[in-house]
Amino acid sequence: MKNKFMSDVFKWLGIGLLITFGFGYALSINTDVFATFANNYLAIAIIELVVGIAFALLINKMSDTVAKTMYLIYAALTGVTFGAVFLVYNMSSIMFVFLATAVIFGALGYFGANTKLDLSKFSTYLLVALFGILILGIINIFVKSSGVSLGLSIFSLLVFTLYIAVDMWRIARMNGEAYEEKYAVYWAFQLYLDIINIILRLLELFGRRD
Repeated sequence: MKNKFMSDVFKWLGIGLLITFGFGYALSINTDVFATFANNYLAIAIIELVVGIAFALLINKMSDTVAKTMYLIYAALTGVTFGAVFLVYNMSSIMFVFLATAVIFGALGYFGANTKLDLSKFSTYLLVALFGILILGIINIFVKSSGVSLGLSIFSLLVFTLYIAVDMWRIARMNGEAYEEKYAVYWAFQLYLDIINIILRLLELFGRRD
């Protein structure tokens, strides 16, 4: 049962990433459609945030179908951001970052799934760090400090890299007897967020712009 749970997590992770990258690339080659989305980016970002928060907080009350639907909607909305990524950065940078992210995910995921250490105690520290990043990011919208932006990118990269290990540690220790597919979708969502944020932070740090 646990093997099925893990395979379902990776299945839904792959589906989410394919939707995001596919939708983003499709938008990037259709500039008229992308412009329509870009002109409404604030509304899309708000909807994406609401969907993500609702999904995370209400997962226990959802049916499998609702959980899958919300996850796929979130992945599609994130594709709007990746439409800009494909337009702003050259393809060699994007491919390099995708490869680097895969290596990071493989290494930290393997460590998290197989370590004998108790990684649960790091969850609180990472959550506090995440809130700190969010608050500083909002402040920096008005301050517009390049130094703060660089520091936030580096710190965010570290936080989401560590989150992969912690999330995989939790997934590997899930109780397969209480398996419902919505929880596989939920943990796929957590890993999806880790990967998307690592990609964006690596692009900010190392990406070459067209």
